[in-house]
Amino acid sequence: MMETPSLKYLKELSNGNRNFELRIFKLLLEELPVEYTVYQTAISKKNYYWASESVHKIKHKIAFFQMRESLRLAEKHEVALMSGNLKYQSEFQEIISNILKFIPEMDC
Repeated sequence: MMETPSLKYLKELSNGNRNFELRIFKLLLEELPVEYTVYQTAISKKNYYWASESVHKIKHKIAFFQMRESLRLAEKHEVALMSGNLKYQSEFQEIISNILKFIPEMDC
């Protein structure tokens, strides 16, 4: 079952400050697609260490959305990539796709 991203952490952090929420939203909207593109480029070039570095950066976004199971999978994927193992690639891509679909729907 695919986890649903949550904005609970953002709401707690912002304490109702709408401008703060919008700044964070803009940052997520800018950074995640770029980081995911870097990941995809690294995978296509079979540079799995570089891909693992990208996953490491993306993990922070997954944690931000409070997707605990997805974060665990991303951590496994990061470690597996360091040894050239793509075992978790399709699940990781589903997680990112899920988040990228969610971001435009964010109530910000």
